[in-house]
Amino acid sequence: MQTRIVLGARGAGAAVADLVRETRVLLGWTQRELAVRARTSQSTVQRIETGSAALDIAVVTAVLAALGLRVALDVDGRHLEDRRRQRGALHGRLNGYVARRLERDHWLTSTEVQLGVDAPQGWIDLLGYRPADRSLLLEESKTEIGDLGALQRSLKFYAREAWTAAQALGWRPVRLVIVVVALDTAAVARRLADERDLAARVFPGRVGDAAAWLRDPSRNPPTGWVLATADPARRRADWLGATLLGQRRRPPAYEDYAEAAGRLLQTARR
Repeated sequence: MQTRIVLGARGAGAAVADLVRETRVLLGWTQRELAVRARTSQSTVQRIETGSAALDIAVVTAVLAALGLRVALDVDGRHLEDRRRQRGALHGRLNGYVARRLERDHWLTSTEVQLGVDAPQGWIDLLGYRPADRSLLLEESKTEIGDLGALQRSLKFYAREAWTAAQALGWRPVRLVIVVVALDTAAVARRLADERDLAARVFPGRVGDAAAWLRDPSRNPPTGWVLATADPARRRADWLGATLLGQRRRPPAYEDYAEAAGRLLQTARR
């Protein structure tokens, strides 16, 4: 039997209490016998079994080991991967570029929006709000495209949390639109070409529809999530570009992440 207990999660103490009590009873031990084997006190075992004690990892580990249970610490830090990515200079350049473009079209923006009150559960790259039509934009900036399945799961989570985050900013949206803006590289284009069918299902929205709607609130919003490209060095009005999933009108601006970083970040330092 395997029991997964996430430390720090609500109910972890109750789960440990049930596991310790049920295992002790199955073994036919008293609380005193377990305490002796775990080299702790009977009162400590009692507090653990009633869930009334704050979890001390060392003590709980000793009690579980005495019961013959193997202990594994499972720490879910997936949200920290997003944070590491957001701290990258090239990611910051792309995210800032998107924010400035949106602000020119009368969007309010907030970048690196933390999700979770008591503890961080993730960060949304950018939330935008347009008071004219009370639209909420959830934008994720991607310098590279990796696991599309993981990206889809992240976006679903962000979509659920975006409403609460928007309200915390004083915004009162009535609709949510999701747009992923990828760095305009040939490497991204090849990655999408390799998973064209999946990408098309995850991102059915048309880039042209999204671009028109971002500029003009009277236009209809795109249908479905949108995957677009952008070059932070581009100054023209048509800054949002299509991917291989749509009708590209120009070749990618960069070969890959390395070339983009070399050119864009060198320019920024001048």
